Amino acid sequence: MPSLAWYSHEICYWHDPGMGSGYVPVGPGVEPLRQFAVDPDLRRAEGLVRATGVIESYTQLTPEPATDDELLLVHTPEHIERVEATSALGGGDAGVFAHVNYHSARAARLAVGACVQAADAVLDGRFDRAYCLVRPPGHHAEPDRAMALCLYNNLAVAARTAQRRGARRVLVLDWDVHHGNGIQRAFYDDPDVLYISIHQDGLFPPGSGTVRETGAGAGAGTTLNIPLPAGSGHEAYLAAMRRIVGPAARAFGPELLLVAAGLDASGHDPMGRMMATSRTFHAMTSFLCELAEELTGGKVVFAHEGGYSAWYQPTLVLATASAIAGLPAPDDPFLHSLEHLPGQRVQRHQTRVLEHLAAHHPLLARAAVAS
Repeated sequence: MPSLAWYSHEICYWHDPGMGSGYVPVGPGVEPLRQFAVDPDLRRAEGLVRATGVIESYTQLTPEPATDDELLLVHTPEHIERVEATSALGGGDAGVFAHVNYHSARAARLAVGACVQAADAVLDGRFDRAYCLVRPPGHHAEPDRAMALCLYNNLAVAARTAQRRGARRVLVLDWDVHHGNGIQRAFYDDPDVLYISIHQDGLFPPGSGTVRETGAGAGAGTTLNIPLPAGSGHEAYLAAMRRIVGPAARAFGPELLLVAAGLDASGHDPMGRMMATSRTFHAMTSFLCELAEELTGGKVVFAHEGGYSAWYQPTLVLATASAIAGLPAPDDPFLHSLEHLPGQRVQRHQTRVLEHLAAHHPLLARAAVAS
């Protein structure tokens, strides 16, 4: 059995993205409303993993906050200062729809620190796989600004630290329902980091994450966007994994896999319009663990990103944690309301994007010619 690490910290649950309606802060026409599922709700998710005994498969570790040196691998000094200063004042917007409270700056450093330390532990061989149940999320945070609940880019910093310590090629897979514009921007011209994003087409940020965005300069071909149509469910996600992610990963040949394991593509999530279930996340996680065994000697780190269904998120975290541990998919009391819907079957309009990428994306086209 693989050795597993679990990173979490209580202070991550003390960060709160504030009152508003979805991404929209309180203002004209927007009455104060608690976010759909805020960071303290992750405590419930971790509690379910404990209650089921799945946590016993892991070594539980408490992360240290990321240092300035680590954050500066991705972010500008001005950005770091703004997050710190706004949090020190007790609250405010540290960027674009990136509300913070007094605890947020420390929580954000802990979230980055967990991902950095997990990557280090996996590269050192102390663990084979790791899961970071942390908030705030990171994949929207750009080098010079916080954005859409994301303060620092957790996995981008982890990838840079992995490169600094000798990992020659890093694959970052992002299955959050929103496009990870921040991760893409950090590595758009880097030939040694392959960023793959499976997201709802056109959701957020507007106009971001199209199939035409494939990298630039030396990094041409190392950005791969899979924008699935709204309503895509279990079979569409697994088709994307098997037909695009797997072949692209094999063509790239990474030494480390990092996964932005957002849960907001679920059929119960208010922030997206996708149809994934706990079985979907269990299957995708299992696929990535098998891919890691094939390509990296098992080295893979999963980090929590989005997820805004207060009632379904704990089950989805449990499904992810169970798959990492090689355990069967857990009981899902909410599954009956999703799995019978027609959106769970792959549709012709969903496979068109997969066919286009297989034929035209530079990395996949080169691999097809070489074979």
